[in-house]
Amino acid sequence: MKLLVLSSTRKERDGIAEYTRQVFRPALAPREPAAESPPGTAPIDLRIEDITPGTMLRAPFAGMDIIHIQHEFFMFDRLVGVTALLYYPWLWFWSKILGFAIVTTIHSTYNVEDLEGALPHFRKFKVLFPLGGIYMRFHLWLVSTLSRRLIILSKIGLENMRRVLSDRAMERKVRYTHLGNYASNIRMERHGLLPQKYGIGPSEKFFTLFGFAFPIKGYEYAIYAMDILVNQLGRKDARLVVVSGETGKGSFPGGGQGGTYVGWLKQLTAERKLEPYVLFTGYLANDDPLLEEIFAETLAFIFPYLDRNFPSGAISTTLATGKPMLVTDIRCFQEYEDLPCFPEKDAGALARKMIELMDVPEAATRSAAITRRNSEKFGMERIFERHLEVYREAVGK
Repeated sequence: MKLLVLSSTRKERDGIAEYTRQVFRPALAPREPAAESPPGTAPIDLRIEDITPGTMLRAPFAGMDIIHIQHEFFMFDRLVGVTALLYYPWLWFWSKILGFAIVTTIHSTYNVEDLEGALPHFRKFKVLFPLGGIYMRFHLWLVSTLSRRLIILSKIGLENMRRVLSDRAMERKVRYTHLGNYASNIRMERHGLLPQKYGIGPSEKFFTLFGFAFPIKGYEYAIYAMDILVNQLGRKDARLVVVSGETGKGSFPGGGQGGTYVGWLKQLTAERKLEPYVLFTGYLANDDPLLEEIFAETLAFIFPYLDRNFPSGAISTTLATGKPMLVTDIRCFQEYEDLPCFPEKDAGALARKMIELMDVPEAATRSAAITRRNSEKFGMERIFERHLEVYREAVGK
């Protein structure tokens, strides 16, 4: 089976690029000389190329059985994927002549009936949301119609696609697979940097917010929880480490006042006199020794997300650590099994969960075991096998 994957391949700051590297890692891994393909399967001839106008135009003539596009609206251009409306008819036309199959993974499946809820950080453009909903509905319908199979990475994504496609089209074309557990290339090693840079000693227990900070992630509720722990309960042994780069200007709730979301979080921290307890590292590359030490030493990762329309790549990375996770009880986390959760926007409930992990070793042990169980269940080898099923179905093998 000859497979061409068209995806963004820009370094690790691009989530689609990292997803592509991870899901096809089993096919790219070197085989032992004597190793053979499993019975009933064919070897995969795999190529991954960056999405550019040139590669999209050349793709039909690459002699492939399948062209698999990792679709995300802003991958094609900065105009919410308008160029996809040209690329897909081009690929579909040649697929009818040359016989290859188009498979698409749609990463961003917005609720076309509630763009204001799905994109709160674009609230200042809300006058455009009705037109945007019409455009996105047409965009998703066209991409779906011209693809032989669609892969959707979350159950909430399936809900959103049902607002666009008929029941018959959903049954015939759409296939679900979980996002998968990234086999993190972040090493868990101690370098003595946390006490040196941030004064975090052996007696302190710290929690980590990991991933790019956007308002939909609700990071402020972790700061509110720290306010409860430190200022109301006197827990001076608690720390919160925020590992995140800066987001764009004016992106925080209310449309922004020329600042950034991370800047607003720092303001909240200062107002509550939490600077010694809430620490901002900025963006850290995967091979940064400080990030390696944070992954090794953190007590737990916190995901205080607000309800959202797509899965989280950040939790797919942190699952590989085997550390406890605290997540909001929202749809994008309900696909995992038994992760300790708390109600959305409930800082008090989050604070109680944090105290339990700090004070009850058995609770931390149980939570870590749940993380490891989910990590194994959603391993990328299993996700890749699911992709192979979709490919065989798409080409009739």
